[in-house]
Amino acid sequence: MPPPPARTEQSLTADQQSLISETLSEFDTENLSQEDALSIIETFSQANIQPGAALEKALSSAGFDAKSIGELANVSEGSRPPPPPPPKQSTEEITSMVDYLSELLEETLASNNGNSLSDENKQSILAKVFEKFDLEESDSIINTSA
Repeated sequence: MPPPPARTEQSLTADQQSLISETLSEFDTENLSQEDALSIIETFSQANIQPGAALEKALSSAGFDAKSIGELANVSEGSRPPPPPPPKQSTEEITSMVDYLSELLEETLASNNGNSLSDENKQSILAKVFEKFDLEESDSIINTSA
Protein backbone atom coordinates (compact mmCIF):
# COMPACT_ATOMS: atom_id res chain seq x y z
CA MET A 1 0.00 0.00 0.00
CA PRO A 2 1.57 3.34 -1.00
CA PRO A 3 2.04 6.03 1.64
CA PRO A 4 -0.66 8.69 1.81
CA PRO A 5 0.00 11.75 -0.33
CA ALA A 6 1.82 14.54 1.48
CA ARG A 7 -0.47 17.21 2.82
CA THR A 8 0.20 20.68 1.58
CA GLU A 9 0.30 23.06 4.50
CA GLN A 10 -2.65 25.41 4.58
CA SER A 11 -2.29 28.96 5.83
CA LEU A 12 -5.36 30.38 7.51
CA THR A 13 -7.30 33.28 6.05
CA ALA A 14 -8.35 36.16 8.29
CA ASP A 15 -11.93 34.84 8.19
CA GLN A 16 -10.78 31.37 9.23
CA GLN A 17 -8.67 32.80 12.06
CA SER A 18 -11.67 34.82 13.21
CA LEU A 19 -13.92 31.74 13.07
CA ILE A 20 -11.39 29.75 15.09
CA SER A 21 -11.24 32.46 17.78
CA GLU A 22 -15.03 32.83 17.90
CA THR A 23 -15.58 29.07 18.03
CA LEU A 24 -13.02 28.45 20.76
CA SER A 25 -14.31 31.35 22.88
CA GLU A 26 -17.48 29.29 23.44
CA PHE A 27 -15.54 26.49 25.19
CA ASP A 28 -13.64 26.06 28.45
CA THR A 29 -10.14 24.66 27.91
CA GLU A 30 -10.24 22.93 31.30
CA ASN A 31 -13.63 21.24 30.86
CA LEU A 32 -13.76 20.18 27.22
CA SER A 33 -16.09 17.23 26.58
CA GLN A 34 -16.13 14.80 23.68
CA GLU A 35 -19.23 16.57 22.38
CA ASP A 36 -17.36 19.90 22.53
CA ALA A 37 -14.38 18.45 20.66
CA LEU A 38 -16.65 16.99 17.97
CA SER A 39 -18.43 20.33 17.63
CA ILE A 40 -15.12 22.17 17.22
CA ILE A 41 -13.89 19.70 14.60
CA GLU A 42 -17.21 19.84 12.72
CA THR A 43 -17.20 23.65 12.69
CA PHE A 44 -13.64 23.76 11.36
CA SER A 45 -14.37 21.05 8.80
CA GLN A 46 -17.40 22.94 7.46
CA ALA A 47 -15.20 26.03 7.08
CA ASN A 48 -12.65 23.94 5.15
CA ILE A 49 -10.03 24.43 7.85
CA GLN A 50 -7.65 21.50 7.51
CA PRO A 51 -5.54 20.03 10.33
CA GLY A 52 -1.98 21.27 10.21
CA ALA A 53 0.62 23.52 11.78
CA ALA A 54 -1.39 26.72 11.17
CA LEU A 55 -4.47 25.33 12.92
CA GLU A 56 -2.36 23.88 15.71
CA LYS A 57 -0.74 27.29 16.27
CA ALA A 58 -4.14 29.05 16.29
CA LEU A 59 -5.51 26.54 18.79
CA SER A 60 -2.43 26.86 20.98
CA SER A 61 -2.72 30.68 20.94
CA ALA A 62 -6.24 30.31 22.30
CA GLY A 63 -5.07 27.94 25.05
CA PHE A 64 -6.21 24.70 23.38
CA ASP A 65 -4.18 21.64 22.46
CA ALA A 66 -4.97 20.28 18.98
CA LYS A 67 -3.89 16.76 19.92
CA SER A 68 -6.14 16.74 22.99
CA ILE A 69 -9.13 17.90 20.95
CA GLY A 70 -8.45 15.17 18.39
CA GLU A 71 -8.10 12.52 21.08
CA LEU A 72 -11.31 13.62 22.78
CA ALA A 73 -13.14 13.37 19.46
CA ASN A 74 -11.45 10.03 18.69
CA VAL A 75 -9.76 11.48 15.62
CA SER A 76 -6.26 10.27 14.87
CA GLU A 77 -3.53 12.18 13.04
CA GLY A 78 -4.17 12.00 9.32
CA SER A 79 -7.35 10.01 9.80
CA ARG A 80 -9.57 9.53 6.81
CA PRO A 81 -13.00 8.13 6.40
CA PRO A 82 -12.96 4.40 5.69
CA PRO A 83 -12.71 3.45 2.03
CA PRO A 84 -15.97 2.70 0.29
CA PRO A 85 -17.07 -0.91 0.43
CA PRO A 86 -16.12 -3.01 -2.55
CA PRO A 87 -18.78 -3.28 -5.23
CA LYS A 88 -21.30 -6.00 -4.51
CA GLN A 89 -21.11 -7.20 -8.09
CA SER A 90 -17.97 -8.28 -9.86
CA THR A 91 -17.16 -7.34 -13.42
CA GLU A 92 -17.58 -11.00 -14.38
CA GLU A 93 -21.04 -11.05 -12.84
CA ILE A 94 -22.11 -7.96 -14.77
CA THR A 95 -20.55 -9.26 -18.00
CA SER A 96 -22.35 -12.56 -17.56
CA MET A 97 -25.63 -10.75 -17.00
CA VAL A 98 -25.14 -8.54 -20.07
CA ASP A 99 -24.21 -11.55 -22.22
CA TYR A 100 -27.30 -13.45 -21.07
CA LEU A 101 -29.52 -10.43 -21.65
CA SER A 102 -28.08 -9.98 -25.17
CA GLU A 103 -28.69 -13.64 -25.93
CA LEU A 104 -32.32 -13.41 -24.77
CA LEU A 105 -32.90 -10.25 -26.79
CA GLU A 106 -31.44 -11.80 -29.94
CA GLU A 107 -33.56 -14.95 -29.53
CA THR A 108 -36.73 -12.96 -28.90
CA LEU A 109 -36.13 -10.59 -31.81
CA ALA A 110 -35.33 -13.53 -34.11
CA SER A 111 -38.60 -15.23 -33.16
CA ASN A 112 -40.42 -11.93 -33.90
CA ASN A 113 -38.70 -11.61 -37.31
CA GLY A 114 -36.65 -8.66 -36.05
CA ASN A 115 -39.66 -6.61 -35.05
CA SER A 116 -39.69 -4.60 -31.85
CA LEU A 117 -40.29 -6.18 -28.48
CA SER A 118 -43.74 -6.19 -26.94
CA ASP A 119 -44.24 -5.37 -23.28
CA GLU A 120 -44.92 -9.07 -22.77
CA ASN A 121 -41.55 -9.93 -24.38
CA LYS A 122 -39.76 -7.43 -22.15
CA GLN A 123 -41.41 -8.81 -19.00
CA SER A 124 -40.53 -12.36 -20.03
CA ILE A 125 -36.87 -11.43 -20.63
CA LEU A 126 -36.68 -9.61 -17.32
CA ALA A 127 -38.24 -12.57 -15.49
CA LYS A 128 -35.66 -14.93 -17.04
CA VAL A 129 -32.79 -12.65 -15.99
CA PHE A 130 -34.14 -12.44 -12.44
CA GLU A 131 -34.52 -16.21 -12.30
CA LYS A 132 -31.09 -17.04 -13.73
CA PHE A 133 -29.25 -14.61 -11.42
CA ASP A 134 -31.40 -15.34 -8.37
CA LEU A 135 -32.71 -11.79 -8.03
CA GLU A 136 -35.91 -10.71 -6.35
CA GLU A 137 -38.35 -8.28 -7.92
CA SER A 138 -37.36 -5.59 -5.42
CA ASP A 139 -33.67 -5.91 -6.46
CA SER A 140 -32.00 -3.82 -9.10
CA ILE A 141 -30.37 -5.80 -11.88
CA ILE A 142 -27.14 -3.81 -11.57
CA ASN A 143 -25.88 -2.33 -8.31
CA THR A 144 -25.48 1.39 -9.04
CA SER A 145 -24.55 2.43 -5.50
CA ALA A 146 -20.90 1.40 -5.77
